[in-house]
Amino acid sequence: MQKHIIILFTGLLWLSYEGAAQNFYKEKISREKYVQLGAGPSFMYADNAGGLRNVDFNIRPALAVSIGKKMNSLLDLKATLGYQFYKSQDMDYFDEQLVTNWGNKNYSVDTRSNIFFMDVMPSVYLFKFSNHAMRKDFNINAGAGFGYLLAINRELRLKNQQTYTENELRSSFYVPLRLGVSYRLGIYDDISLEGSLFLTFSDRIDGTKEFNRFNDHLLQGQIVYRRYLSSIKAVY
Repeated sequence: MQKHIIILFTGLLWLSYEGAAQNFYKEKISREKYVQLGAGPSFMYADNAGGLRNVDFNIRPALAVSIGKKMNSLLDLKATLGYQFYKSQDMDYFDEQLVTNWGNKNYSVDTRSNIFFMDVMPSVYLFKFSNHAMRKDFNINAGAGFGYLLAINRELRLKNQQTYTENELRSSFYVPLRLGVSYRLGIYDDISLEGSLFLTFSDRIDGTKEFNRFNDHLLQGQIVYRRYLSSIKAVY
């Protein structure tokens, strides 16, 4: 009986050691790929958006999904696909003379827009980490890249004191700038706050131009969840 107990105890110790060794082996192999999902408020710096200085503009939702890969301990590369909804101020928000001028130029005096965007960008981390299991609780990352957006607009126009609606497609290349602060939830998960600015090359995304000094630019603030993916199917 005593001999059987010793054999059983030895077997349990061996299984425990083997399981720990396998788990340690898995964590030594860095999870270099990840997926992430973000959502939050957004707005656009545009001619018919309203006042930016006095924060008098409509805030609407934005969503984004990304896939990425760590290139080294300091740098990763990710591709992002997303959506942002834009709503301009109502026509009666603006001065009547300005609205009449927009109407004479066939500009939009009221715009609703579904904006789809995609971009690729590298990101640099403040605290480098070579393995997903060794990253710090907090980190900061920033990056810039290149992207393309398509705006599907419903534009309200004014002609002879009468309004009518036209559907238009507006597009532009853009340079995305992103800054994020992340917190480690677990060994495979992060949550972060991320701010994005899309510098476009067009002043007509909202269907109106020449009112503001700069082109139309998108701004977003998102809560982002990230999951590091395993490249190991089985460990023997």
